[in-house]
Amino acid sequence: MNIIQDLIGFFWEAFTRPIKLGEIYLSIQLIVTVILAFFAIFLVCTFLSNLLKDKILVKLKFDEGSREAIATIFRYFTITIGCLLIPQAAGIDMSSFTFLAGGLGIGLGFGFQGLAQNFVSGLILLLERPIKVGDYIELDKLEGTIRKISIRSTVIVTNDDISIIVPNQILVSNKIINWSHGNVLSRIHIPVRVAYGSDPVLVTEVLLSAARQEPRVLRHPKPQVWLRNFGENCIDFELLVWIELPKARLPIQSSLNYIIQSKLYQNNINIPIAQRDLWIRNTEELKQVFAPIIASSQSAKIKAAETTEQQELERQNMSLKALLRKVVYFEGLSDLALLGLIEMGYRETFAPHQFIFHEDDPGDAFHIILSGVVEILAERANKHIRDLSAGDFFGELALIMGIPRTAAVRAKETTILFVVSRDVFQRFLGSYPQVADQIAEKLAERKEELVQRQKMLRELGILGDEDLDNNPLVWIKQRMKSLFGI
Repeated sequence: MNIIQDLIGFFWEAFTRPIKLGEIYLSIQLIVTVILAFFAIFLVCTFLSNLLKDKILVKLKFDEGSREAIATIFRYFTITIGCLLIPQAAGIDMSSFTFLAGGLGIGLGFGFQGLAQNFVSGLILLLERPIKVGDYIELDKLEGTIRKISIRSTVIVTNDDISIIVPNQILVSNKIINWSHGNVLSRIHIPVRVAYGSDPVLVTEVLLSAARQEPRVLRHPKPQVWLRNFGENCIDFELLVWIELPKARLPIQSSLNYIIQSKLYQNNINIPIAQRDLWIRNTEELKQVFAPIIASSQSAKIKAAETTEQQELERQNMSLKALLRKVVYFEGLSDLALLGLIEMGYRETFAPHQFIFHEDDPGDAFHIILSGVVEILAERANKHIRDLSAGDFFGELALIMGIPRTAAVRAKETTILFVVSRDVFQRFLGSYPQVADQIAEKLAERKEELVQRQKMLRELGILGDEDLDNNPLVWIKQRMKSLFGI
């Protein structure tokens, strides 16, 4: 027992025994205490800065960028003060380290020049705030939203959801486009080239109409069309529109390009292709030399043209655009509306004998068969009704009317379907509300089937008897409005 006590006493004495270093005395106990104190100060300051950012400043209604800047400055300031006070509180005379700190500072200054520059640049960004957290910026070919500004670097999240860490010095010394600075309104320029011979007034009308068709383009300030230049092969126009969603700048421009291309095609306005005139001498001699080659190539071209024409015909027949037009409710939709539906929908693969849905399942999607075969079954009667193959569709009425499935559908072989779910259809109708009226008019023509569906809804307790006497078209519009909120 005495040996253990002696060992404990020995280690404790070694732990607390002061060691003289120059003009100061240090012990292992003091060093450990100071390290723990530094760690505690760091944790407390971080906790307080997060509390300030997430609670106090939120209640005071500071914007996200201001909250981040104030909290960061507060955290570094309190940590610095704590680092200066802890040695003094522990009884360490910091003046004894003056010479050592001076020499070390010179060495660190040369070795960590870049770190110091980023540190100062970080302070400039936090205090001057040319950019702040939440801003959408463009730096060279990099575009994204600022997520965090620290003393050394800034985190930028791109439109592809990739986090890129940029040293603060680059942000301070380079030119930056801050789309969110001051006023979030910004104007985008969309160049449009048309062939000579096009009516400039008609082109202007088409471009302005395209701008009005994109809901994210502001009506005030108004869109403008400029005739910029008479080019070598074309007339250069430019559509200028104002937006208040800087992050959606590229998607809006893409949407406008789709609309413009469609409207130019509808109005027979051609987009030119660069042309060059080539003058050839000695044409008769060249004809004699190339006559055999021309004869054989013409035969090959005829065969290739026939094959290409057949392939193009098959491609058109099986394209989603053509398949959607086979659906009676969508046959009158514009190309742009069909494009919106194609972009929102998705493909899904089913294995052989896998059920796509069962009888009485919710009517939450409709499907177009891209490849494979499915069978429609009456599950209760255990009866096969019919098969559907590539190009056929099913489930559209249950989706539009919001009624349960009246039969089951199962894949007979590996089958790929194009699926338009209820959420997709709701977003589609939100983007193209006029489509709801077209669908309602088509559906109202199927009176006998409509009466059966109404009776089914009444049996399920969804409708009352008074609903059956309504005008079918009015009833369908009310039903779609309640289902999809349009």
